[in-house]
Amino acid sequence: MLFQVIFSGLATGSIYALVALGLALIYNTTEHVNFAQGEMSMICAFIGFTFFKLLGVSLLWAFIFTLASSIFLGIITERLVIHPAMRAPHFNVFIITLGLSIVMKSIAGFVWGHDDYPYPTIFPDKTISLFGATIDLPSIGIIICTIVVMLILFLFFKFTRYGVAMRAVSESQSAALLMGINVKRSFSLTWIISYLVAAVAGLLMAPIVFLSSRMGIVVINGFAAAILGGWGSIPGAIIGGMLLGILDNIAPLYLPAQVKDMIPFMVIFAVLVVRPKGIMGIEKFTKV
Repeated sequence: MLFQVIFSGLATGSIYALVALGLALIYNTTEHVNFAQGEMSMICAFIGFTFFKLLGVSLLWAFIFTLASSIFLGIITERLVIHPAMRAPHFNVFIITLGLSIVMKSIAGFVWGHDDYPYPTIFPDKTISLFGATIDLPSIGIIICTIVVMLILFLFFKFTRYGVAMRAVSESQSAALLMGINVKRSFSLTWIISYLVAAVAGLLMAPIVFLSSRMGIVVINGFAAAILGGWGSIPGAIIGGMLLGILDNIAPLYLPAQVKDMIPFMVIFAVLVVRPKGIMGIEKFTKV
């Protein structure tokens, strides 16, 4: 039973890790906190739902079209919303992304309504027996998809020209600019990749929690995962998401069910008090 719950927690944690990964990508490159990451997943999930349910496209092609649409949304968001405030204080950009999340939620409610919709999964709805535990194939599929996304991002940042440039910008924008790197293009690419990650998270999450305009609240769990793993650390976001998912699923076994909704806030509080830099966070020292 415990193994089954832990494996289910890994599937849930994979979604948390994707949300935290999107937050870490934007923060590392731009030093901005994106409060609209959850709503980005929600909008992309609704777009996929539109392709599949209303336009009659197959589920696989709906998935592909949604990823393509997320690239367009990333460009539009960065150009029209974020770019004009690029040199504004970080708090201003935080308020802008908070307002963006409210606008996106309102648009989703206006276009698709505030009802809950069942969402199909691209994985077979079957179960297998593993070490005496019953494991459903959608959970395995979620974990595999998350691993594939992370592997693609690792290869992109490690071996491609644009990935190396984005890593340089995350280290120092001024030094990257002096070396001839197009910082503005790196910002745009960061938002595009973050939207792609959000789209994958939304498409994997919707079959579990049902599609609704309220599913963007998962950003709270993403923040908790990012803080637990180490704010701004991409490996930390992955580890934090997995650990939070396991904790989220194990807690109801030993504690009252109502505690589950408090887990992200308890994690944030505990980490900030005991180890503010998180599991893999690095302390930064500034010479005055």
